[in-house]
Order: sequence, then C-alpha cells, then structure tokens
Amino acid sequence: METVILVGVNTLKVQESFQDQLDECIGLCQACNYDVVQVITQNMDYTDRQTCVGSGKLVEISEITHQQDIDKVVFLNRLSASQVSHITEALETEVLDRTGIILEIFAKRARTKEAQIQVEMATLQYELPRLALSDTSSDQQRGGSDVKNKGKGETKLELNRRDIVRRISQLKKELSSLDTQSQIQKQQRLKSKLPMIALVGYTNAGKSSLMNRILKINDANEDKQVMEKDMLFATLDTSVRKVNFASKKEFLLFDTVGFVSNLPTELIEAFKSTLAAAKEATLLLHVIDCSNERYEVFEKATEDTLKRIEANNIPVIKVYNKVDNAIDRDKTDGVYISCKTGEGILELLQTIEEKLYPNEVTVTCLIPYDQLSMIQNLKQNATIEFLSDDEHGKIVRVTCSKDIAQSIEAFQLGENENE
Repeated sequence: METVILVGVNTLKVQESFQDQLDECIGLCQACNYDVVQVITQNMDYTDRQTCVGSGKLVEISEITHQQDIDKVVFLNRLSASQVSHITEALETEVLDRTGIILEIFAKRARTKEAQIQVEMATLQYELPRLALSDTSSDQQRGGSDVKNKGKGETKLELNRRDIVRRISQLKKELSSLDTQSQIQKQQRLKSKLPMIALVGYTNAGKSSLMNRILKINDANEDKQVMEKDMLFATLDTSVRKVNFASKKEFLLFDTVGFVSNLPTELIEAFKSTLAAAKEATLLLHVIDCSNERYEVFEKATEDTLKRIEANNIPVIKVYNKVDNAIDRDKTDGVYISCKTGEGILELLQTIEEKLYPNEVTVTCLIPYDQLSMIQNLKQNATIEFLSDDEHGKIVRVTCSKDIAQSIEAFQLGENENE
C-alpha cells in the first residue's frame, strides 16, 4: 500500500463542511488503496496561483515528504496544470488532486467496455491541459528537407496533445456506437410501457444491496444478482432488472453509479449515457446510509448531482438504509429499511406501487355471461386479482384506474376497497 499525505486549503472558513470534504477525500484515497499517513491543512482567502498553498507550507510538506519517504501527495483542492508543475518540482514526488484520485478509482473498477471507454475518455480530458509540465524545447522535431517544410517543426508536446485529441475523438465514436445499442434497448423499454425506477445515492449507500434484496423477494435466480461490495464506487455500470409487485404489476429497476460531492465535470460528461438512467426514470429511489453520522451531507451531495444532470424534477422516494444501525429514526419523509435484515423492504415496495399508481382502486364485480367481452378488456387494461364462476356470471376482483372502475360501476358488488 502506497503512503500519501493529504493537503487541503480551506478558503470557505467553515470548518464543519471543510472537515466533511477532508473525510470524504480520505475515503477516496483508501478506496484507491492509499494509506493517508498525515493530513495537512491551511486557511487562506484563496489558493495560491502557483502552488495552491503558501510558500512556507510547501516547504513543510516537502520536508515531511522526504523524511517519511511519502509516495504521493494528494490535494483536496482541484489543481491547474501550472500548479501541478510547480508543486511536483518543489516536492520531487507525484502529485494528484481529488479529481485524479476519483479517476484512478474508476479506472480500477471499470468492467464493461462502455465503462472502460468512459473512464479513459474522462482521464484523457483531465490530462490534456496537464501536458505542459516541463520544458520540451530539447524535444523539438526537425522540419523536412524540402524547402516548403523548412522550420522548427512540431514539438513533442504538440504531438502528444494531437495524439490525445485524436484518441478522444476515436473513443467518442466507439462510445457513440455503443450508445446506438443502448438507444435500441431504450426504445424496447419504452415500448414495454413499464415504469422505470432508478436507484441513486451517495456511493456505498447500499443501492446494489437494495436491488439484490428486491430481486430475492421476487425469487430471481442468483445470476440476476448484481455485485455488491463495501467500498466506494463498487458499481460503475448501469444494471437493469425486471421486478414484480405482489399485485403482479411489473417495473424496471436500474442500479446506477454512486455519487460524491462535486462529482468532477469530466465524469459527468463521460458518464452521461450511464447517468441517463436517472434522468429518464419514472421514479427515483434516493438511498441514504442513515447509519453514517454525516448522512445529511451525503444526501445533499446526491441532490446537487441530480440537479447537475437535470434529474432533480423527477419524483423521489427517500430510502433510509441500514436502519439496524441508524443514528436516529425521526425522519418522516421516506421509508426506513435494512438491506441486511430485510426490514422495511415490503413497505418500500408498497410505497413505490402507491407512488406509481396513485389513482388505482380495487373493486369486485359480477360480470353477466352475455358481457364476458368486458373481462378481456379488463385483462388488457387492468390487473385481475381474482376470477371465479357464479350461476349468474363471472365474479372478478380487479385493480384498475378510477375511470375503468366507473365504467363497470353498474356491475360492482361492493364498495371500492381503496376509498
């Protein structure tokens, strides 16, 4: 495990939120298999244009880096290309910022072709402005022998930049090809007219665990289960499964990539197709780890990200997970569950169904034998809960919209069970 020093400059002067950012970044470093041996902070009105920190603080970091044989120095603050250059030269060690750490994690976790392309493209877009880290004059290419080609020619820097731009263009074409397949699948889903429900939330909140728990209730085969692991960004790829309610109604459940605060722009752009599952959903399940004392901070980070991808106007059910270790249970704006014990899962499914079908009622009717064509119509536009023979016709118990219930009101045997 490589050792790193985490450096953070607090320009907001709000210690609570700054500490939250530091704690999150420590978690990101650990997810990248780095051991954070020391955290160095500094309060400044604004970061230094050349070194992010003050000159005195940079000397302090340099001394610690050499004394403790530190492998890398990670900055909480986003660094410009020139800052990386100056800091690297002063410390004589590898320098990363928070965005670089997240990109490293994504590169290690990407499994599917689409995710790998997205990560590579985001990494190249992040590295492009950081090419100018050293003087490349000694690497100047000679011009051709032809008179028209005389001149200094292109520098190695310019060639590298051109190669990266060319590679990004190639990756976009590959991603576009894969996106065509995704669009075909999307059209098929739209034709099915099934509600689309997306799991969203801060990374490691338990989204994949919730999907597996719901699939288990549906008696799904183990090969339908998705990977779940106690780590940040365990899921990078969107998984989709068909799920049934107890009423036999169906919906599509999407597991999406986890969020963090201030998700880097490169990842928002590169993972646009993956995040589209949240943007196009009928309903969002915002999974929140209520066993974490900072869960309200993570909750806001998710809400901010949903706003950035323009998914903040979609109906949401807040799902407070890990209730078996909850700090409190005083929230009334969501459902408390435990993916570990199964507590609250059935209540959650009922809440989802009520959210999707708020205007449905369940009625029992006696349909005369000379009106049996009505039953076929009900099978196509409603859910038949019970059907049996009677000497005067067919007794049917059906869940349907209020409009359909009104159309068969003359045949109803009892009062609407939902009113």
